[in-house]
Amino acid sequence: MDENMTLLIDPETRDLVLDENGFFKKIFDKETVVQNVRHALLTWKAEFFADRGHGTDYERIMGVNQNELEDGEVEEVIREAVFQEPEVSRVDEVAVSYENRHITVGISATLASGEAINLEVTA
Repeated sequence: MDENMTLLIDPETRDLVLDENGFFKKIFDKETVVQNVRHALLTWKAEFFADRGHGTDYERIMGVNQNELEDGEVEEVIREAVFQEPEVSRVDEVAVSYENRHITVGISATLASGEAINLEVTA
């Protein structure tokens, strides 16, 4: 995975990050995968005009009666988003909670390299 490089995006502000010399800060390997998964979970599917398939299909699980969802449907939607990142080989755990009009998603996954990642996002 040494070739898996991207520019660092601040998780709070969603701005590109500059290093002390004014150059764009880069991230590699596992950090790149975590950032990509985070962005897939923070983006509503079809929100980005240049890639209508990118993101999480929150319309399927948000703003609907939770009793009308099939068992495991919420986890399926989350897994579909996580697997948009090709370096993820397995989603080990999905935890979901709702508060007001927000959803918090926690995931644990295993990468193709065997490394584990854990992250939590609120959308």
